[in-house]
Amino acid sequence: MTNRKEEILEATGELILKEGYSSLTTQRVADEVGITSAGVHYHFETKEDLVVALIEDREEALIAMLEATEGPPDKRLTEIVHLQFGAVEAVAGTAGSPTLQLVSASTSEGDPVRETLVSMHESYVEFVTGVIREGVAQGVFESDDPERVAVLLSAFENAAEVRTALGLDAGDIWAGLSHHVLEDLYVEEPPEVRR
Repeated sequence: MTNRKEEILEATGELILKEGYSSLTTQRVADEVGITSAGVHYHFETKEDLVVALIEDREEALIAMLEATEGPPDKRLTEIVHLQFGAVEAVAGTAGSPTLQLVSASTSEGDPVRETLVSMHESYVEFVTGVIREGVAQGVFESDDPERVAVLLSAFENAAEVRTALGLDAGDIWAGLSHHVLEDLYVEEPPEVRR
């Protein structure tokens, strides 16, 4: 990816966080980067193309971050949960979760933004399912349906994002994750979900 393309994607992500997706225009991105609107359109034909590229870029970063977790599966899953905390906390005081903004703006089936978000979600679930399956095989997790547990982990993160975006405390969500998911999953004592 060219440096200019990276700058445009970075500016797009920052603008969605600061000002919200509904305020995003290619002209606003161009102003933020210090180029003309034609400069943005050279790399991304439409706002939709720009947002799809941003999500794909974030998906690659998410998978790289997940793959960087090390150790046995129980330690990796603990690290993944703590990474989720960081992601949720990062949207506090902003225009709200970029993912939630994009989901609400792209509700129709077949919408490229929606389809790219689905792909990112499925990549996350697939990765976490693999970690849980590995833990079941090693005897550190107990689950008949690792994919369901991965989906639940994602759902708890999404619920925490909503509460955080609304300016509410997400502590009860994380406590619920510990009590209703992790306690059932870990054979030994589950990790403390720290805030």
